[in-house]
Amino acid sequence: MKPIFSMAMAILLASCTLQSDKYQRPRDLAPAWKVDKLRILAIQAQPPEIKPGEQASFAALLIDPEASIETTIWAQCSASEASSFGCPFDPTALDGADDPEALAAAGIIGIEPFLPPVYEAPLDILAGRQGRDLLEGVNVTVNALALPAESAETEEFDFNTVESAFKRFVVSEAETPNRNPSIAALEVDGEPTDPESPILVEPGQEIEVSPILAEDAIETYAYLNFDGEREERVEEPFALWYTSDGNMVEDTTLHPFLPATWIAPSEPGLSGTIWVVLKDRRGGVTWSSLAWQTLGGTDD
Repeated sequence: MKPIFSMAMAILLASCTLQSDKYQRPRDLAPAWKVDKLRILAIQAQPPEIKPGEQASFAALLIDPEASIETTIWAQCSASEASSFGCPFDPTALDGADDPEALAAAGIIGIEPFLPPVYEAPLDILAGRQGRDLLEGVNVTVNALALPAESAETEEFDFNTVESAFKRFVVSEAETPNRNPSIAALEVDGEPTDPESPILVEPGQEIEVSPILAEDAIETYAYLNFDGEREERVEEPFALWYTSDGNMVEDTTLHPFLPATWIAPSEPGLSGTIWVVLKDRRGGVTWSSLAWQTLGGTDD
């Protein structure tokens, strides 16, 4: 396997191309809720908070309309090593992709589809911390870098074809460690949907999509304030909304008002997807999707 550039460099060079006349300028970009190209919409750590010596696995909500992604590289680093672009890593470590120890030493925790991403917190990661600092723990940064087939096979690739995202998760001795929320179902205009079948809508129709949370989706957790007093707090989740076509009227909704409005495209016979990403504000995340189809096509 040939060396691959660092995630930080990939993001930096990709973002710099916005200054070129060859690429889209910010005012020309699609709204954030529209997913019409390769996107990583979310990264989930399972679980999102662990203790020293425990493991967490990772998954990405990777939308790949062209089915071009062949390899996803996962790397981890400490908060002190991370930048605003995520984690650096030694690309030469990928030459020994069949050596788990060499990959771990370079901070690489997974190469999908061959090696699922798993991180194990060192036993001494919280050494020297006491009291409130021990309960709050430390952040670890995890990066996902999705590479199309042509990019994974050459050192000279188009950075605009690469998608990268990172997530911070917690290693702590918290009394009530965080867990991911869960979505039990999606409703449309108050009616349950069949996750195996797309909803049928008229061209231009406006609908309300509601995530129905599982009973244990919102957690009550212990918090030690700056005065050393123990408080019980309740999570206040929010939802991020995305769609492949049509118009997402609200791209962010807050609990308890989580429903969002979507307007179908005006053309008949189109199909696509609505995605909702639910975050609990403590690092927990989950997602769900809803397929749709506009009536009036040849199959109707």
